[in-house]
Amino acid sequence: MEESAHSTLPNSDLEINVDDGELFTNVTAPQPEKEQPKKLPKLPLTRVKTIMKLDPENGKISQDSVVLVTKAAELFLQYLGREAAKYAMQSKRKTVQRRDINTVIDSVPQLCFLEGALD
Repeated sequence: MEESAHSTLPNSDLEINVDDGELFTNVTAPQPEKEQPKKLPKLPLTRVKTIMKLDPENGKISQDSVVLVTKAAELFLQYLGREAAKYAMQSKRKTVQRRDINTVIDSVPQLCFLEGALD
C-alpha cells in the first residue's frame, strides 16, 4: 500500500511531501525582485531644464523629460569624449585637445551638425 501526502504549513513557504514513509522537505522561499539601482544623472538637472526653457516652443517641461534629456546628453558626451580620446591616443597623447574633438566631428557623419561649433 503506497501512501502519499502533500501539505503546506499555514503562513509558511515550507512544503512537506511524504511518499512511502520518507519525508522530503522543499523550502521555497520567495525570491525578492532585484531592482536595478537608479543611477542619478551627473549633469545638473536644473541647468538642463533652464536650457530646455530657452526654446520658446517648449511649454511646460515635465521632470521626466528633463531626466531623459539629461541622460541623453550624458550618453552623447560620453560617446564624443570616448571617440576624441581614441584620436588623442593615436597621437600618443594622454590629453584630449580641441583638435581631437574637431577630428571626431569631421570624421563621423552623424556629427555633421556640430561642424563649426568649436570655432
